[in-house]
Amino acid sequence: MTAVQTLLIEPFGGMAGDMFLAALLDLADERFTLEDLRALARELVGGECSIVESEVTRGGLAARRLEVLTDESRSAPHRTLADLERLLGAAHLDEAVGERTLAALRRIASAEGAVHRIDPERVHFHEVGAVDTLVDLCGAALALERLGVERVLATPPLTGEGTVACAHGELPVPAPATERILRGLPVERGGGPGERVTPTAAAVLREWVDEFAPAGAFESAAVGYGAGARAVEHGPANLMRVVLGAPPPSQGRTTVWLMECTLDDATGEEIGWCVEGLREAGALEAWTTPVQMKKDRPAVQVCALCRAGDREALERVAFERTPTLGVRWARRERTECERECLTVEVGGHRLRVKARRRPERLGGGTMEERDLKVEDDDLRAAAEAGGVSRRELSRRAVAAALAELSRRPQSRRS
Repeated sequence: MTAVQTLLIEPFGGMAGDMFLAALLDLADERFTLEDLRALARELVGGECSIVESEVTRGGLAARRLEVLTDESRSAPHRTLADLERLLGAAHLDEAVGERTLAALRRIASAEGAVHRIDPERVHFHEVGAVDTLVDLCGAALALERLGVERVLATPPLTGEGTVACAHGELPVPAPATERILRGLPVERGGGPGERVTPTAAAVLREWVDEFAPAGAFESAAVGYGAGARAVEHGPANLMRVVLGAPPPSQGRTTVWLMECTLDDATGEEIGWCVEGLREAGALEAWTTPVQMKKDRPAVQVCALCRAGDREALERVAFERTPTLGVRWARRERTECERECLTVEVGGHRLRVKARRRPERLGGGTMEERDLKVEDDDLRAAAEAGGVSRRELSRRAVAAALAELSRRPQSRRS
């Protein structure tokens, strides 16, 4: 099995769009260079900006510092989401780069619109800087594409504390839009006075990260450090780190989140509707367990497992579809098998066979009969139509699936 090219984001001292982009350049990979970034900026906004790169020291560590200089540095811009979408649409970009950038831009506009109670389309990108934001996000998206990144992991970002001055006055840290974007994601609050995570960085973490996980087994190939503008006096240095590499390919372990809520005042219909909604919202598993609550009342505990990025969606379902007053979260480690579905023909009937591949360390190098299961609906229909027993159909379908798997090239089976 080929290791998945992975980027690990470590915002141990905070994160901003320019810090992230600087860290990606600091990987010193010839597939994404400063000249590539400058060419992208010209494609996006012509001569509206210049990009200045420097090496700085923060907390005794050498890091890359990147400045996207525009007229916006002197006067606030009034570009809207639609303006940025037009600039992006006019550029000749790979589809994946455009989609990643748009997802983050829309997340920022949605958050800003929600906290100011206006339509996202009317949001002016004045706090983050329209051109700066576009170049930071699109440049980072291009870097991920050029570097062949297939999966993005992150550790919880340091948010900062206190207040921050902005166009709307003195606001708490994290800033309201940042707080809204980060809702449901793991964060580390604190780190000294000032803002450590910007809305742009929060949008990257929300939209691009596949999983938030504590540091674990990881085979690094390159490391990059990105520095912020401030040299802070309290807390960790104003730095973040990215690591390009891959987790060991045969572990099969991943981190998921367990959501629980306990209900003694919900009907069976409401509980069933909630569990259905949890699955639709991205739950990997959802189930119920009978429990006993105060005053010896019989109750039901609703549980679901999900990826970090789906936590908010599951919370929304729980609060919209049940009268629960709160939900509990706990981090869990899950060992997962790779899965696929094969279709085989038995006696003129097409039968789907679900196959699992165990992690290599647990014998996953060879697919066996116990790793295959025929889809029950297909078995039932074939048995009713053909007069052949379900067991016989299942046996022949599994044998056909094993034969098909054995004919595959070795690179696809191991």
